[in-house]
Amino acid sequence: MKEMSFKLKLYTGLIIGVGLSILMIGIREVRTSSQIGSILFFAMLGIIAESLTIRVKGNTGVSVGFAIGVGAALILEPYTTSIMAFASFLFAVEKIDGRYEHLLNSSIYKRLFNSSVFAISTVTAGMLYDYLSRMHNSIRVAGISVTGITFSMIIYIAINVTIFAGLIAIVDNKSIFKTITTFNWAIKNFFGLAPLGIIIAIAYSTYGWIAVLFFFGPLLVARYSFILYMDMRHVYFETIKALANAVEAKDKYTIGHSYRVADYAVGIAEHMGFRQDTIDRIKTAAILHDIGKIGISDSILNKPGKLEDNEYFVIQKHPEIGAKILSEVDFLGDVSKIIKYHHERFDGKGYPEGLQGAEIPIEASILSVADAFDAMTSDRPYRKAMDQSTAMNILLKEAGVQFNPIVVKAFRDYLHRNREEIAHVG
Repeated sequence: MKEMSFKLKLYTGLIIGVGLSILMIGIREVRTSSQIGSILFFAMLGIIAESLTIRVKGNTGVSVGFAIGVGAALILEPYTTSIMAFASFLFAVEKIDGRYEHLLNSSIYKRLFNSSVFAISTVTAGMLYDYLSRMHNSIRVAGISVTGITFSMIIYIAINVTIFAGLIAIVDNKSIFKTITTFNWAIKNFFGLAPLGIIIAIAYSTYGWIAVLFFFGPLLVARYSFILYMDMRHVYFETIKALANAVEAKDKYTIGHSYRVADYAVGIAEHMGFRQDTIDRIKTAAILHDIGKIGISDSILNKPGKLEDNEYFVIQKHPEIGAKILSEVDFLGDVSKIIKYHHERFDGKGYPEGLQGAEIPIEASILSVADAFDAMTSDRPYRKAMDQSTAMNILLKEAGVQFNPIVVKAFRDYLHRNREEIAHVG
């Protein structure tokens, strides 16, 4: 495990220190048995929520912990929510890569940090809610202050996202403002779960803990459905990879090319702010953009010298061949146009249909830039790889001629922002 830098130790230590201080205050404020019962109930819900976290990618996960936090902030005294927050992360048991992780076999430091972030966010939100809900002009629905819950959710999300963005900014040596923009998915998740937290609070205060438990049945069903979706998505991409590997087995000079192009294309699409479903389509198209080479002779694909005119004409058929292959597959039909037009030029001199400017789908333009950049920075049978700066200068020179200038600019900005991470590619 890589040793933490002094800056990282200082940052995480500060957050944990604040979190533990809040916890101590919360423990001292517990005075009645009814308080203890409510705290234990929400702590149990929090532990269950974090134990049922669904891992999406790496350390990124989806849970309903935020909803439990919202419910606790509306029911408990502000500082006592810290007890629930610490219990949720300290005692959660997760199955990660086939291995159960719990307090005794995982990083206590990481658990303390996550607990502290949850405690700081929840306690601050609870304090703000208490203050705003006491205002005489506060709008109320079913006893819940609309003004209070709105602003307390905003402050919760702001604190939570800022603390984690600060952590990632230190680890990756990036600006915290740029890092925050990568948390769009988390912010949407928080706002989507907020109504559930409000319902939990209303149900608990009106009917007691049994009413809250009724919500966990549908939640478990929804979780199971999401897992099925993730499994299906995994099979989907594994099928795509198998097809891409079939192409690379045929063309030995492009091994790894499709995956590098996919990384570049996804980076461009994310930088341009595309929705996740569009990014997924671009990624799929990038991985499979050369699938049409299955129909091209090996002698042409692996020819060490320059292609003859008739051979180049044959090569130009691969986008159409690939598009035709994929159009016959239901779950790949929507990427066939991206692949078909990824060799079109902005000036209309490309192939197969000579489209120009805005006629070319923007997804295909993204794929075109990513494909060209990796081709230039990779060894080919007829030349050695260029360095990234030279290849980027060529893209800039051809912006508005061969390539969509908006896409080239986005790629330049993306490459500059992530230069250290992708310097090894090529």
